[in-house]
Amino acid sequence: MDGYIRVSRRLGRAGPGYISPKVQRDAIQRWADYRNVQIIAWHVDEDQSGGTQNRPGLREAMSRVEAGETDGIACWRLNRFARNVSDAIRDVQRIHQAGAQLACIEEDIDPTGPFGRFILTVLLAVATLERDNVVAGFAEAKRRAVERGAYISRTPFGYQRRDDGTLAPDPTDAPIVTEAFRLAASDSIHAALRHLERVAPGRRWTTSTTRRLLAGRSYLGETRNGTLVQPDTHEPLVSRAVWEAAQTSPATRGSSAAFPLSGLAKCASCGAVMVGGRGGKGQRVYRCSASLSTSRGERCPTGCVITASLIEEHVRDWTREALAGLTASIGDPEADDLALLERAIADAEAELDAFAADLRLRSALGDRYHEHLDARVRAVEKARAAYRSRARTAQTKLDLRSPALLDDPELFGVALRGIFDSILVSPGRSVVGDRVRLVPADADGSAGVSAS
Repeated sequence: MDGYIRVSRRLGRAGPGYISPKVQRDAIQRWADYRNVQIIAWHVDEDQSGGTQNRPGLREAMSRVEAGETDGIACWRLNRFARNVSDAIRDVQRIHQAGAQLACIEEDIDPTGPFGRFILTVLLAVATLERDNVVAGFAEAKRRAVERGAYISRTPFGYQRRDDGTLAPDPTDAPIVTEAFRLAASDSIHAALRHLERVAPGRRWTTSTTRRLLAGRSYLGETRNGTLVQPDTHEPLVSRAVWEAAQTSPATRGSSAAFPLSGLAKCASCGAVMVGGRGGKGQRVYRCSASLSTSRGERCPTGCVITASLIEEHVRDWTREALAGLTASIGDPEADDLALLERAIADAEAELDAFAADLRLRSALGDRYHEHLDARVRAVEKARAAYRSRARTAQTKLDLRSPALLDDPELFGVALRGIFDSILVSPGRSVVGDRVRLVPADADGSAGVSAS
C-alpha cells in the first residue's frame, strides 16, 4: 500500500492541533508492520486543506491506485484523507472500483460493507463539521483582530510590530518607504526602485517587488485582511494623495508612455474613451473603446479611429503655442480639490455597495441588473482615476513651457490631464485640426477650446 500524510496550514508549526508528518508516518508504519503490509511509497501534502481533494500528494496516490501500482492507501486518520463528505466518498468509491482499499489507522473501519460505508459517511460528516467550525472560528478571530488594529499578515517593510500585534513606524526603514513613494509619485517606479536598491540593499528589489510595496494600503494606516478593513489603526507613512500618485501597473506605465493620450481622448460620437493600439499596418492609433470586441456596453456607431502620431503632434503644437509666454506650472493643487475628489470616491463606493446589497433590486431589474451594476462599478473607477490623476499632477511639478514636458510622452500625458478634461475626436478623414476639440479641465464639456 501507499502511505498518505496530510498537514493543514498552521502558523508556528506547534500546538496540540498540529500532528507532524513524522508522527503520522510512524503510526502508519507501526500499523503496516503489525498487519504485514508493505508501504511501497509515501505521499505528503503539507500546508494543504482537507476541504478539497485536489491535493498533489493525494492525486498522485489515487493515480497509482487506479493504475494498479498499489493495493490501497493507508492514512493515520480519516480526516487526514478528507474533510469533505461528497468528494471523499467519490474517491473511496474509485479506490474500491480499482480493487484497492483505504485504511484509516485510528478508526480501524472497513468501508467495503454497508455498515462500514455508513460509519465512513458519518465520520466524514463529523470531519467536515470540525473543519467548518475551525474555519468559522478562525474567521471570527481575524475579524476581531482587524477591528482592534492587529496586523495579521507579515509585517510590512517600514513598520515594526508591537506586542499587541499593531504596527508602529520603524525608525530606520519608515523614512526609506516614504521617500520611495515620493519618488514613484513625482518621477517613476524606476526612481523608487533605484532608491530602494541604494538604501535598503539587504532586500532583493525588482520592479515587481517595488510595485507590490507601493500597492500596500498598510502605508495609509489601514489594517486589512481579505474583505476585512479597518482604517486609521496605525500611523500612516504617506498621504492618500502621494499613495494614489505612486500607483502604477505593468500595463498602465508602459501604455502611458506609448500612448500619452489614451483615456484622455474621447470619441465625439459616443463619449467613450479612446485607447491606444496598433492599426492594420502596425502603426500606432487611438480608437474608440466602445468599438472594440471587448466592450460590454453599447457599441459605438462610428468606430472612431485616428493616427496616434498626428493627434499627439497636433496637441503638442497647440499646447506649445497656447502656453507661450505664460509662467505657470502644474502641481500643488488646493487641498480642497483632493478632498472633493476623495469624497466623490466615497460617494461612488457607497452607491455601489448599497446597490449590490439590495436584493430586491436584483429581482426587480432581472437581466438589466448587471448593466446597472457595471455602471456603478465604472463610476467608482472613474472617481478613483480622477483622484489619481489629480494626485499625480500634484506630485509632478513642471514648467508648462519646459521641453521635458513636451518631449517626454509620459510627462506630457500627466500634464495634459492637469490642463484638459478631455480631447474630443470626431470620426472622418478630414485634417486633424478639424476633428479635434480640447475641453479645459474646468469646463462642463459643452464649451471646448478649438484646437485649430
